[in-house]
Amino acid sequence: MRSGMTNQFAIHRKPRGIVLVVVGGIGLGLATVALVEMVNILGYRLPQDDLTTDYAKAVVWALVLGLSILAWPVSAENKRDLMWVWLAKSFVTLGLMLFYEWHYPLDAGGYFDESRRKDFEWHVFQIGVAQTGTANMNNLCWLLQQFVPDSYHGLKVSFAMMGLIAVYFFYRAAVLFLGHEDRRIFFLLAFWPTVLFWSSILSKDPIVLLGIALYVYGALGWLHTMKARFLPVLALGVMVAMAMRVWLGVIMFVPFAFVLVKGRRGICAKVVFGLLAGVALWFTGNHFAAYFLLESAEDLMERTESVSAGFADTGDGAGSSQSYTEYGGVGGMVAFLPLGIFTALFRPLPGEVLNVFGFLASLENTVTLSLLWLAVRRTRWEELKEPVVMWALLLVVTWSIVYAFVSSYNLGTASRYRLQILPVMICLLVYLSRRRSSASSFVQGPP
Repeated sequence: MRSGMTNQFAIHRKPRGIVLVVVGGIGLGLATVALVEMVNILGYRLPQDDLTTDYAKAVVWALVLGLSILAWPVSAENKRDLMWVWLAKSFVTLGLMLFYEWHYPLDAGGYFDESRRKDFEWHVFQIGVAQTGTANMNNLCWLLQQFVPDSYHGLKVSFAMMGLIAVYFFYRAAVLFLGHEDRRIFFLLAFWPTVLFWSSILSKDPIVLLGIALYVYGALGWLHTMKARFLPVLALGVMVAMAMRVWLGVIMFVPFAFVLVKGRRGICAKVVFGLLAGVALWFTGNHFAAYFLLESAEDLMERTESVSAGFADTGDGAGSSQSYTEYGGVGGMVAFLPLGIFTALFRPLPGEVLNVFGFLASLENTVTLSLLWLAVRRTRWEELKEPVVMWALLLVVTWSIVYAFVSSYNLGTASRYRLQILPVMICLLVYLSRRRSSASSFVQGPP
C-alpha cells in the first residue's frame, strides 16, 4: 500500500518537474535573447560589428579572472571577499556600464579601435612627453587584447580587474596602519559608488587608481615601518600613475618628501633625506614641466588658464559645465582656491547637476561632507602630527589644489577625477571621525 502511494506521488511529481524545467528553459532563453538584444541596442556607439560575440567573450573572461582569485597569495577570507566584490564589479562593467556607454560618447571606443588595428605599432611605455597618456593606453590595450582578442567588453573587464586590485592595495595599506584586519574597510572602499563605478570602466582611471594604490601602500608602509622593501612599490606606483597623467608625480612626492624630511632627527639625517627627496621631486617636476612646455611662471599661468577654459567648454547640457572667468593673475588664482578645492572634493551638491549620475554623485558627496563634519568635531590637534595622518592629509590637500583648476568648471569631470584621491580621503575621514571612547569603534588606530 505504502509503495503504491509512493509511486503515485512520484508519477505526479514527474510531470511537475518537467514543466518547471521547460518553463525555466524558456525563461532563460528569453532572458538571453533580451540580453543580446539589449547589448546590441545599447552598444550602437561602439566600433564593433559583432557585439554578441564580443559580449560573450567578455562574460567568459570575467569568469576566468574571477576564478583566478583562488590562486592569489591572500588569505581564504580575503579571497572570499574579493570574489564577492568581483561579482559586483562584473555586474557594473557588463550591466550598468552599458547604459552609460549608450548615453555618452567615450574615449574607450577609440582605445579599443586603435589597439586592434592590423598595422598597430607597439612602443615602449614613456613618461613626460605630449600625448604619452593616450599612447600608453593604446599600448596597454594592445597587450590586453592578446588575451581576449577583438572584444571591447573583454578589454573593459580587464580594466575592471585592475580597479579591483587597486582597491585591495588600498585596503592592505589600511591594515598596515591599523595593525589588524577590518573587512568593513575593504567593503566600504570597494562599494563606495564612485570607486565601484569609475574603477570598472575602460579608461585611464583604473590604471591611475592602481598606480596611486601602489604608491599609497609603499608610502604608508615606509612611514609606518621604515622597511626598505616598500620603496620599490612606491616608485612603481608613481611610474604607473605618471604614465597616464604625468602631473600626479609631483602631487604624490610633495607630501611624502615633506613628511619624510620632517620626521628625521638630526641635521645629517634631514640633509640626506632632503637630498633624496629633492632628486625625486626634480625627476617628477622635470617631466611635468616638459609635458606642459613650462619655462617660466607665466607659462604655468597660461597653461592653467587654457586647461580650465577647456574643461568649461565640455558640458553635457545638464548643468555639469560651469561658466569660466579668467583668473587675472596669481592673486586671482589664490583667491579662487577655496572654492576650487571644495569643488574638487565635494561637488556636485544636490540640485547642481540634473541627471541620474549627478543626483547619485550629490548624495555621495553629502555623505562625505557629513564625515568631514564629524572628523572636524572629533579630531584632536595632536592626532594630525602622526606621520601617516599628516602625509594622508597633505596628499589630499595637494591633490585638491592642483585639481581645483580642472574640476571647478565641469562637475562631471570632478566626480570622475575624484576617484584618484577618494580612497585616501574616505579612510582618513573615517579614521578621524571615529568615536575615541568606544572600544568597538570602526577603527582603533595604529598599535
